[in-house]
Amino acid sequence: MLCIDSKFPLENYQRMIDVNNSEAERKQYSKDFKTNVKMHINDISSKYIIQGQTSDQAIMFIPAEAIFAEINAYHQDLLDYASEKKVWITSPTTLMSVLSTVQVVLRNIEREKYAGIIHEELNKLGKEFKLYKDRWESLAKNIKRVSEDVDKINITSNKIERKFDRISKVEMSREPEIAEIEYKEI
Repeated sequence: MLCIDSKFPLENYQRMIDVNNSEAERKQYSKDFKTNVKMHINDISSKYIIQGQTSDQAIMFIPAEAIFAEINAYHQDLLDYASEKKVWITSPTTLMSVLSTVQVVLRNIEREKYAGIIHEELNKLGKEFKLYKDRWESLAKNIKRVSEDVDKINITSNKIERKFDRISKVEMSREPEIAEIEYKEI
């Protein structure tokens, strides 16, 4: 779960940019603005980043583009601090990009999680296919041998049939002679 909290550090921002305030006052309001933003970052980090329950990152949504631009243009230290606290600072124009990026990253993490499983299953499938191929080759050899044996049996059968045909066509050229038996009396 990725948590988003909207923060609007407006009061000190407005005082900081107000040209009617003295330079010293604006510097003080700038420090107060930074303190406000850091406090919001700390609140978000401590409230919404809960190990095992939420994402290890959270989003601080600043609904005013001007405040977001101020932070990005002039307060790199706040961005670094937010990064250390694992809080992403976003605005109306950047929120969707950040969420889309998070979604892509999460999909990639999910893919990587299953990539190992898929790789392992593909290895198993490869072994099974090799076994299948070996068995198929063995069966093909046996079928070939049986086919050769059938051909040999057909040849032998044809030879025997031709011999039977020749034998059955043989005509007896002469009648068997009956031997005359002489009887002698004793």
